[in-house]
Amino acid sequence: MIVYRIVNSHYKNDISGIGAKLKGARWNKQGSSLLYTAEHISLCALELLVHIGFNDIQKLYHILSIYVPDDVSIKKISINKLKPNWIEDKDYTAFIGTEFINNNINLVLQVPSAIISEEHNYLINPNHRDFKKVKIKTSKPFIFDERLYTFK
Repeated sequence: MIVYRIVNSHYKNDISGIGAKLKGARWNKQGSSLLYTAEHISLCALELLVHIGFNDIQKLYHILSIYVPDDVSIKKISINKLKPNWIEDKDYTAFIGTEFINNNINLVLQVPSAIISEEHNYLINPNHRDFKKVKIKTSKPFIFDERLYTFK
């Protein structure tokens, strides 16, 4: 499986999950490493834009394509298993993700995107024994289309 991640160019070789550990995020509490990826490049772009806003899209970014072997363990969370207000309740989703990390049973947690619930994000546990199989396949510059600069 190939998943994608858009990062500030300073982190173009980093798949450690340290950013999520330092700040916490939707699916993990601060102090727990987790690598956030998406199934599509376009979903990556949207996920980044909702966090940085349109003022920061002119910064230098890289798109990483990340190889995850097909035989690794994936825990799938379907949207119908989540409570109705899961998007607003970040404590709830952070609890789910942090439990996934702490249990350390599966390498990958597949979750619905809060932006496009029919698409998925793949959260990878850097502490799992199979994480050594996860590799950056490509890392190349990513430039947002200038037409996006007009959104405010």
